[in-house]
Amino acid sequence: MDNREGSTQTTEQSVVDPPGKCRRCDWVPALLVCIGAASGAWVLGSRSLFSTWQGFPNTASTTLLFLAGAALAGRNVPPCYKWSIVAGLGCSAIGDAFLMLPDDRFVRGLCSFLAAHLCYLWALTSDTRLAERKTPFVLCGILAVALVAWLWPGVAAPLRFPVVLYAVALLGMAAQAITRGMSKRDAGAILAAVGAALFVISDAVLAFQRFRHPLEWGRLIVLGTYFAAQGGIALSVLRYR
Repeated sequence: MDNREGSTQTTEQSVVDPPGKCRRCDWVPALLVCIGAASGAWVLGSRSLFSTWQGFPNTASTTLLFLAGAALAGRNVPPCYKWSIVAGLGCSAIGDAFLMLPDDRFVRGLCSFLAAHLCYLWALTSDTRLAERKTPFVLCGILAVALVAWLWPGVAAPLRFPVVLYAVALLGMAAQAITRGMSKRDAGAILAAVGAALFVISDAVLAFQRFRHPLEWGRLIVLGTYFAAQGGIALSVLRYR
């Protein structure tokens, strides 16, 4: 009798303890994303309000904090979605590093972010059929054509094909994220959709600065929307339903 009672207590303890541990662990990813947001704010103000130490924090380290938060998200997140987002954040961090180098590594950075958008697209199609809703794809297609046509005169011939390919991947990813948000209508899907839309704004302003002419507040707009985009995409893993 005593043995059965002891085994029952042990079984009950083993059933009760893991959820408590999971709840405690849920704070860690959220904390990492919050630290990433603080790091992004620090980077934005590093030229006027704050100083950096040995170049840190920077855009790449901020993205890596978002990556860590997504990677440590709870077990209820489907592995395909979670690890595709993590891979996308990793490719983004590599792209950030290329763009931070003193030499012009624009094409390598562009390829890294192209890979990131393909990873995000893979995640976004893991639970929602590609182009399930046509309207976002039509609107993003029009936007892609308009954006490329607007930038075209300032794009050097060797960069034209990579720029077109990148625009298609970026706007395709954004269209799928919006489609998914419209279909699922939960917090995680909406965060991913908002993050994708902010990514489009960030890259559009960055492209305008590179291929047309610089903007006075360009850096603030580009990095502000970029950090918000990556943070939203990372949070979509934490709030997955």
